[in-house]
Amino acid sequence: MTILVSKVGESVSIQLPELFGFSSRGEFKQATSGHPMRTKYLLDFRLVKKMDSSALGMLLLLREISGGASSDITLIHLQPDIRKLMHLANFQTLFKIP
Repeated sequence: MTILVSKVGESVSIQLPELFGFSSRGEFKQATSGHPMRTKYLLDFRLVKKMDSSALGMLLLLREISGGASSDITLIHLQPDIRKLMHLANFQTLFKIP
């Protein structure tokens, strides 16, 4: 599964693969580069069953390049294990997780 990207207005929606980690870094960088600083990102985790520490790092890097504390990044459709990982990493304070 590859990373799927769609753009609607000023928002970018990114559907992440089942295994989101080190092997996804090139595709993730390509999917998130070239957008203006204040782009709104919607990261869809519906397929993600496993992720590693490099995936967490990619999320943090995306946050920095899209405006840091003023970035607008929402993580949606998190599986229970992934939601627990995000909570343990305290990512709910850095990203919107509905």
